[in-house]
Amino acid sequence: MKQYDFDRLIDRHDTCSIKTDFVPEADVLPLWIADMDFPVADEIVEAVKHRADHPIFGYGYLPEGLFSAFAAWHRDRHGVTYDSAKAIPYYSVVSAIRLVLAALTEPGDGVAIMTPAYMNFKPSVVEIDRTLVTSPLLNVDGRYEIDFADLEDSLCRSKVLLACSPHNPVGRVWTRDELLRILALCERHDVLFLSDEIHSDLILPGYRHTPLLTLGEVAKKRSVIMLSATKTFNLAQAGMAFIYTENPVYEAKIRKMMTSLHLGAMNVFAAVAVQAAYEHGAGWLDQVLSYVRENERIVAARILGTMPEIRISPLEGTYLLWVDCRRLGVPVSVFFEKEARIYGDDGALFGDGGEGFYRLNIATPRCVVIDMLDRMERAYRAIMKRKEANHDPHP
Repeated sequence: MKQYDFDRLIDRHDTCSIKTDFVPEADVLPLWIADMDFPVADEIVEAVKHRADHPIFGYGYLPEGLFSAFAAWHRDRHGVTYDSAKAIPYYSVVSAIRLVLAALTEPGDGVAIMTPAYMNFKPSVVEIDRTLVTSPLLNVDGRYEIDFADLEDSLCRSKVLLACSPHNPVGRVWTRDELLRILALCERHDVLFLSDEIHSDLILPGYRHTPLLTLGEVAKKRSVIMLSATKTFNLAQAGMAFIYTENPVYEAKIRKMMTSLHLGAMNVFAAVAVQAAYEHGAGWLDQVLSYVRENERIVAARILGTMPEIRISPLEGTYLLWVDCRRLGVPVSVFFEKEARIYGDDGALFGDGGEGFYRLNIATPRCVVIDMLDRMERAYRAIMKRKEANHDPHP
């Protein structure tokens, strides 16, 4: 098996890269938007090149091999059986959330989310005139837990629970028991569980993703799952996701909505890239997860040893660090963006409970991670020095 060189810096300028081109200033280190700075698997590149060798890109259809590859991947990787005939192809998970909510709810219906939550959850709810209901997660010594009493109160006022598994931005991989408790509440209060599992392949060593549909009949009756290869294989712009439900009423309504809006067609290169990823990408992904785990270990050790006023939540899934800077005494955006010259995501973007936190993308070469830590440490020392000067009784 090929060993990929994730230490190699790849210049992303002049490729219309949002991550590198939309930073506020040239000397700022871009660690924000959730894609990787790693080359994709060779088989994906070769598959796209092979298709591009044919000079006609006319109207086409999605091959059966794409759907069988989707089902085989999830069966082999996670032990869940998806009927390939039920998998509904769609452009992206974010747009799929809106489509499903539009198809299965009415204006004014409550949609619960557990905060801090992925920044696009809130607009996906309120911009189609549904009512946002929030249930804050509990931060227990940096690790987040579900407040089930508060969640039940939220579900009493909701038609849908919109949740991501694993959770973005706090990096939790929900356990089987946690998911079963959520499903029990959904059954008790007649709530649809809309599960965004886009990060479900990005589970770090020592943890295991539990697909919702492995949890019995309640899950099959009450859930719609959203999946994609785009986060897994660094194909963010490929433009392909899958909506999946075992509930025939949900499926019919979603397909009817798609047909009425003339949605569902995918570009030919997206289908080719995704099929190649599912068929050949396992070894590449395993190397990515090992590399990200080591990046996280380096960051955690350095922060613990040199920046004790900063905390990071344990990273169980995703490649996104959730950094607690509430004890610094300065706004988190000032610390990172003005002092350290690092551009990530201000925790306030993720709603209640995000203030004073910052999200950093560590799916990047190790030299970039070291540069990030050096910048953070310099800024940290400067802030601590100013604090000491301000409290010096003998100036």
